Amino acid sequence: MKKLPLTLLILSLAANAALLLGVAAGLFTLGKPPAANTRATVKRAPAPNTLSPAAATAATALLSTDDPAALRDRLRELGLSEDVVRAIVKGNIKSRHAARLREIDAAALEAFQKTPYWRPMPAHTDFDSIIFSFSGYTAEQAKERRAIAREEQEQIRQVLGDDNGITEDNLFYSTFLPPDKAARLAGIESDYDDLRRDVRDGMAGFEMPGDKEKLKLLNAEQQRDTLALLTPDEQAAKKLRDSFTAFHVQLSFEAFDGTEDEYKALFALREAGGDEKEIKELLGDERYAEYQLAQRRDYKSLVAAAQRFNLPQETIAQTYQARESAFAAVKRISADTTLDTQQKTQAYTALADQATAQIRAALGDNIGDAYIDNALPWLKLLPNGGTVKVGSQDVIVMPPKPETNGE
Repeated sequence: MKKLPLTLLILSLAANAALLLGVAAGLFTLGKPPAANTRATVKRAPAPNTLSPAAATAATALLSTDDPAALRDRLRELGLSEDVVRAIVKGNIKSRHAARLREIDAAALEAFQKTPYWRPMPAHTDFDSIIFSFSGYTAEQAKERRAIAREEQEQIRQVLGDDNGITEDNLFYSTFLPPDKAARLAGIESDYDDLRRDVRDGMAGFEMPGDKEKLKLLNAEQQRDTLALLTPDEQAAKKLRDSFTAFHVQLSFEAFDGTEDEYKALFALREAGGDEKEIKELLGDERYAEYQLAQRRDYKSLVAAAQRFNLPQETIAQTYQARESAFAAVKRISADTTLDTQQKTQAYTALADQATAQIRAALGDNIGDAYIDNALPWLKLLPNGGTVKVGSQDVIVMPPKPETNGE
């Protein structure tokens, strides 16, 4: 039988990336099709992706090589596109740990199945004890999986390069750093995150005096390595984007359409410990009023609704004006000493009906009701009566006391 040229074989296989990666990862093998049923008399067309024994042997030998660099070079020689080459080589590299990862996953699943559902899964701490990842893996299993992932990524980087330095991990830093430096910075942060995670996992929920010192030392070492990597200008750029102060200023810009200059000025002011009075002086009366409005929870909720449903700015303004009018009316009714409790409840009810109708008219019934539920719950509680307290920007409605029947 005439042999299929290897080049043609690989090119035909390249048309089916799932097949190639399946072979490379050891999920299935290429070989003879199953023996035909001896009682069958009708010849059937060959199953898709079925190769002759010789072709299957050649493909398996090429794709299961222990030398990913040699595999890369051979595939490039065959004229395959770089995307296909990268996909096959990555699959080849990842296949080496597939069996071990299956063992870890199987062990974790077995332990999980034996754990009563009312018991918590293992927790691994990230980002200074703020975020907990309930993965189901033990600390040792999670650590080994991270080590395997790092080893695979490093080998992929050595064999295939850095994809121009842009990866999911360093994409954020690549906006203001050269790709190679962004990758190095992301690597530093990943390494120290793992070291901190190891310390916290070792604490097992019980902190000893030395644990804080270990974390403090790791933070200092990370800071030292970061400063050694970045120029002063790059350090300043990183701080503007990725620091405690930056996080808080960015939060204040969620619903505030601020400029870059305003952001930098507010950042510098916050870094120096500036207060609200200084912010007002910095922005001026008009912009400060807009800034203050954007910090209100009910306004942020309205902006989020507008973004989700692509509502125009006029709708935001119209809806929030209804909210402001309702708030002013609640304040007026609450302070009116000429009204008794029943009269105030009647006024609140009429006011709630009017404001609800206005908000629904602006946003539509469904979005309007959801906005009231999310941001203006007091509007729904007003008709119930009770005690109404008006703050600087919010309303608190406490339900009426239950009757005691004279007891």
